[in-house]
Amino acid sequence: MSRADAIVVLLVLAACEQKMRDQPRLDPLEEAPFFADDMEARRLAPGVVPRGQARLDRHLWEGRAADGQFVATYPFALDRADLARGQQRFGIHCTPCHGRLGDGDGMAVRRGYPTPPGFTTARLRDASPGYLFDVVTHGRATMPDYDHIDVFDRWRIVAWVQVLQLSQHAPAAVLTADDRMHLVEARR
Repeated sequence: MSRADAIVVLLVLAACEQKMRDQPRLDPLEEAPFFADDMEARRLAPGVVPRGQARLDRHLWEGRAADGQFVATYPFALDRADLARGQQRFGIHCTPCHGRLGDGDGMAVRRGYPTPPGFTTARLRDASPGYLFDVVTHGRATMPDYDHIDVFDRWRIVAWVQVLQLSQHAPAAVLTADDRMHLVEARR
């Protein structure tokens, strides 16, 4: 290829444009006078169910029954692996404020963050799993929402909170004879 041919090729390549890059477009949430409502973001047509976003199971997604009341059951069967996962997620997301045992003395509290109520208070021990799930999902008072946590993990966290509650306030009647004997020995 001669020098003149190379220059022609370079000029031709330099003249090429990416039309897709330079086309008119709207940024998300930008005003769009083209549409009657002036909104760039379009609403779904009536009756359309967005794939992967239909949250029809109120028990799973809201912790509520069909009548709107908080549920007293879990939306899926829990096993040891679920409790282990709940303990892990609790350790990551909840211990900074609530502490390892849920008594409200986490590191953030020791550094000045407002003290949350302990999970072992009578009010929270009597709370249904649906209520606890709602608090984890939407937050309360100074507690932020944690709806970014996977929905199944939120339920597992609730299960772990109930394990902590039971471990600190289990009635003696639910303990085995060996466990009761250990309690008697521990008090001596």
